Amino acid sequence: MALVELRRLCKSYPGVRALDDIGLTIGSGEFFTLLGPSGCGKTTLLRTIAGFNRQDSGEISVGGRPLDGVPAHRRDIGMVFQDYAIFPHLSVAGNVAFGLRNRRRPRAEIAQRVARALELVRLGGLGERMPHELSGGQQQRVGLARAMVISPQILLMDEPLSNLDAKLRIELREDIRDLQRSLGITTVYVTHDQEEALVVSDRICVMQGGKVHQVGTPWEVYVRPATLFVASFVGAMNLLSGLAVEAGGTVRLAGAPLQVPALAGLDNVTAAIRPEDVMVDPAAPGDGVVLGATVEKITFAGREAFYRTALADGTSLAVLIQRPTPELLGREGHAVRLVLPRGKLLFYDADGRLLGEPA
Repeated sequence: MALVELRRLCKSYPGVRALDDIGLTIGSGEFFTLLGPSGCGKTTLLRTIAGFNRQDSGEISVGGRPLDGVPAHRRDIGMVFQDYAIFPHLSVAGNVAFGLRNRRRPRAEIAQRVARALELVRLGGLGERMPHELSGGQQQRVGLARAMVISPQILLMDEPLSNLDAKLRIELREDIRDLQRSLGITTVYVTHDQEEALVVSDRICVMQGGKVHQVGTPWEVYVRPATLFVASFVGAMNLLSGLAVEAGGTVRLAGAPLQVPALAGLDNVTAAIRPEDVMVDPAAPGDGVVLGATVEKITFAGREAFYRTALADGTSLAVLIQRPTPELLGREGHAVRLVLPRGKLLFYDADGRLLGEPA
């Protein structure tokens, strides 16, 4: 276990600022995920921690030990790669034992630790198999066992599930999380999959353009996204942009007024609400904005359905219907009443920064 500290890390390539003044602290034993779209800098950051890239400026320390200038093979870091990166000419056991042999551990110790690692990743009894005899999920488990068997201070994982099918991804992500918790290894995990990040992480760092947009628990990132980018990237979000704020903080959502004193004096505000928070024809609207709409399209997905609705001014709003009934699935083309609860609305300023909750 180790505390990881990154201070003002910067890294540039020709025409690209890959890391822009990154500062993070990752707790001992924490499962910390770097989340963002392709090109946001998350893999560059991971590889810089690993020592495969050299930062232009800034500092990295693990457990209080500065790593600047320390080569990758001396950083006491385990790495799990996207493409498995296992040796095709070595058996499963030989792959897992590779790091221990390089460290010149005694043969009996190697055999014992390899056997335990294979049991932990549910590959017990498969040590003599060759990589080509394994499924993709099993090959990734070999990569995980090889990274863990050396008992590293930190474990780095670069999109380890992206080459697997959907069912295997779900199965293996649960195993990785359970294993990390049981061993208590400080883990830095890279993914572009929002659901995956929400499921496995203690905390999530959302990145874009080489910058950190938000660091928080999965609940914080989903329920209180700090910027419009985070709101749009993590899960589905309805956005009502370019709203003018009238005197006293009155903002009109598709023509319906809502008094939000915290918005007084601002302009070009964006309102945001999750599809699951929009209510359809509630018996009691409560405290919120009531809007008339037409259901343009219904998509049934088993335990839930999605309405695409159009407001009177042409604005489109997505609505999530939990456990839809045949009646709810037959409302395409019908008029409905949508309620946006005050407590579920988020507001962002012209720079895309989250503003205070409605008063």
